[in-house]
Amino acid sequence: MGVIDDLYRRALLAVADAGPVTGFVKQQGRHLGVSRFVAGERLPEVLEAARTLRGEGLESIFDLLGEFVDTEADAAAMTGEILTTLEALRSEPGERYMSVKPTQLGLGVNFDLGLRNARRVAEKAREVDARLCLDMENAPYVDGTLRLFRTLQDEGFRHVSTVLQSYLYRTKDDLNTLLEISPKPTLRLVKGAYRESEAVAFGDKAKVDQNYRDLLYRGLEGGATLGIATHDESIIRETEAFVRGAGLDADRYEFQFLYGVKPALQKRLVGRGHKVRIYIPYGSDWYGYFSRRLAERPANLMFVVRGLFG
Repeated sequence: MGVIDDLYRRALLAVADAGPVTGFVKQQGRHLGVSRFVAGERLPEVLEAARTLRGEGLESIFDLLGEFVDTEADAAAMTGEILTTLEALRSEPGERYMSVKPTQLGLGVNFDLGLRNARRVAEKAREVDARLCLDMENAPYVDGTLRLFRTLQDEGFRHVSTVLQSYLYRTKDDLNTLLEISPKPTLRLVKGAYRESEAVAFGDKAKVDQNYRDLLYRGLEGGATLGIATHDESIIRETEAFVRGAGLDADRYEFQFLYGVKPALQKRLVGRGHKVRIYIPYGSDWYGYFSRRLAERPANLMFVVRGLFG
């Protein structure tokens, strides 16, 4: 089953890169059900979505869509939009949290540009009492992202976190290095959604899942605060048992879900006393994100097919 899942994911991501498919999906987004996974294209829509979730006992993390920015001008524009979102969060109640992709800040142009803009965003987040997560993109950007994170940590931006992906071979070593930071870091743990070669990533789903478990337990035992970002119910149940057995404080972990995925499970976890945070994507550049959601499992693709034909 793991091999079939991996073939499905790789095939769909490959098809999604085809020009005619890209054009069709972008034109038909509303009919294809993009709104199930993307809160909206404008900031007021995502603010309203977060308020609705807060009323259900769910926290949020805002994510402005857009990635692989490759010019200084585009990085400046994206950074400006991120700063606007953080300013809008100033007046919102509850916890404030935003995720940014380092290539949005210019990492794909050069490291120094990415660092300058990351500092601006981190300073703004601190000003409005928000947390900031440096998201993890595909393999070529892992080293740069971790370098950004370590630099910001060294400069005292302790409200900044980052992401580790269990499908990469290197991640156990990366985690062990990050656990040397004092105070211990906050990390978001995901399986990984980009199309990677077998030279850098596990191709077998069972190995990705086992590595996720290993990273999860190592991180919690090593003192990190973890965002456990998975929809895998078996891993979630195991995590619940682990934190009970270890007597971990509730502020050492939280469960994180993507917007529109397994809302009933989200509410059950809240009812059992866990903090649950929803990753809320928004913006006009939604195609890459939407494609990765469809590639995660055939049920997501069937949702789109039903919307198209009926």
